[in-house]
Amino acid sequence: MDLVVGATGVVGKQIALGLCRAGRAVRAMVRGGEARQEAKDLVNAGIEVMDGDLTQPETLARACADVETVINGATSMPHGRDDGLRRVDLEGGLAMIDAAERAAVPRFVYVSYSWNLRDESPLETAKRSCENRLLASGLTAVVLRPSYFMEAWLSPALGFDPRQAKARVYGTGEGKVSYISMRDVVDFAVATTLKVERGPVVLELGGPEALSQLEVVGIFEETLGRKFALEYVPLEALRAQHASPDPLAKTYGALLLGYVRGDVIPEAQANAARFGIKLHSVAEYARTFRA
Repeated sequence: MDLVVGATGVVGKQIALGLCRAGRAVRAMVRGGEARQEAKDLVNAGIEVMDGDLTQPETLARACADVETVINGATSMPHGRDDGLRRVDLEGGLAMIDAAERAAVPRFVYVSYSWNLRDESPLETAKRSCENRLLASGLTAVVLRPSYFMEAWLSPALGFDPRQAKARVYGTGEGKVSYISMRDVVDFAVATTLKVERGPVVLELGGPEALSQLEVVGIFEETLGRKFALEYVPLEALRAQHASPDPLAKTYGALLLGYVRGDVIPEAQANAARFGIKLHSVAEYARTFRA
């Protein structure tokens, strides 16, 4: 039995469904259980949905019963509401590891983010604290550290709007990023659950090539046959955001500073080959907007 935590999130749900398609018995921990509308796809796929809440540690022991692998992809991002970066990402993540260790769960797969992104923020504190706790535990640990998700960072939510041919460029736009598809992160989570290796396993994950923001704009312009209007956000504005006392604003400021510097993952292709994963490119993502 595999337990997926954060199974109503975009990535978590696909991990649960992917494990189910691979023939695994899957349990999804969902706040509110089967009554949640977001859980319907899981229930319809034959996945056991159990009520559990990372902010209520007393609910976690039952979820861990008879589990072989815990896969935790839960996060309060992108909204961070109700002090989620502390309550869910940090305290809830640590409580989940504690519960798995007490239940003698053999393996734990944790979705973190790139080791290169080290600007101080509530998210960085949460991810690194959970990584350190997991690697020091008695569990066989798998830590996945993906770079920037192309579906999130190349989307209107962050000012990149292919349908309107507009793009917000942070800093000079020249730092290179190993953009990764959410689909590939899902594939890594499934593959590292199915392929048992001696732990700990720590994987830096990225896409097939490192591209600057300006190179990405060029790919979209060529693919869609449209010239993009660019809006530049100066580095000083990002530093001011990073200095914010608001946890979510500070976290986005930290991520944006890392985005400007760039996040190149040299081992991305080797890690994909190790687990038989075909990485999706930014060009492939751009083609999805042709319609």
